[in-house]
Amino acid sequence: MTREPSPRAWIGVLVADLRFHGARTLKDRRGELNSIRDRLGNLGFSVSQTGPADLPARAWVAAACACGTRAGASGMLESAVALIRDSAAGTGGIETCISLFDPEME
Repeated sequence: MTREPSPRAWIGVLVADLRFHGARTLKDRRGELNSIRDRLGNLGFSVSQTGPADLPARAWVAAACACGTRAGASGMLESAVALIRDSAAGTGGIETCISLFDPEME
């Protein structure tokens, strides 16, 4: 008897340290930060600002996607990195990782 495969997914995660040069208030960075978050969402990412909430010139953003293949997750992450690098915000760094979520591999 053949066992049915369990659902699994490739999870892509990106964390970016964004720099908003010239921003002196939280309002100064809001427009560009919201634009980046919206555009990542349009690519299929779930996005959250993870810190620091009180520094006008910086924001940390985490974005995650789920795909059926590793290549799909890799392609989405490449698109997200390019989007951030092409934005008006500078970066202090962008880190990415891809993991397989498979309930049978516990």
